[in-house]
Amino acid sequence: MADLNSSKIFLTVSLTLLAFFTTTVPAFGQEIELTNIHSSPPNIHVGDSFQINATIVNNSPGMIYFNGGCLSPLSATFDKNVAIGQAMGCFAIYSANLKPGENTTIVGPSNSNSYIANSTGTTNANVTFSYTVENKSENAISKSFTFDISERISIPEFPSLSLVIFALATLVSVVFVSRKNLNLFKF
Repeated sequence: MADLNSSKIFLTVSLTLLAFFTTTVPAFGQEIELTNIHSSPPNIHVGDSFQINATIVNNSPGMIYFNGGCLSPLSATFDKNVAIGQAMGCFAIYSANLKPGENTTIVGPSNSNSYIANSTGTTNANVTFSYTVENKSENAISKSFTFDISERISIPEFPSLSLVIFALATLVSVVFVSRKNLNLFKF
């Protein structure tokens, strides 16, 4: 009887531990997640430069490392409607890390590149986050992201404030001088 009770206890403990680990351990390949992917600015028009933002979530048991500053660990490739431009060089590079259970928002591309919308339409991007783990092995995770590029709406330009003030001052002066001149001609 004692042997049967210890088998039941062992089975109960084993099933409890198994249930705990299967609900708290991320699925294989999902230890590092890309979430909340969006463009900045959110509304992109033809001719606009823009960036891609993503939240990186470290669900792994170890710390991950990535570059920051002029080198962004976040990059994107586009199926159409976007050109990648070169900007001036940059030398501010730093290493960052993300502990288990932490998350951070990353912006891409790097400061030495730019994404430029060159035609309208729905655009698919493959966003990639590159990082290393404690054993220094290179890793990357990618996720698709779709966004729209619209035609630039031209807004008529209004006169500048200084031009409006000048016009009003001129009008007031003309009215004032005209009234004064009317009094000059009275006898």
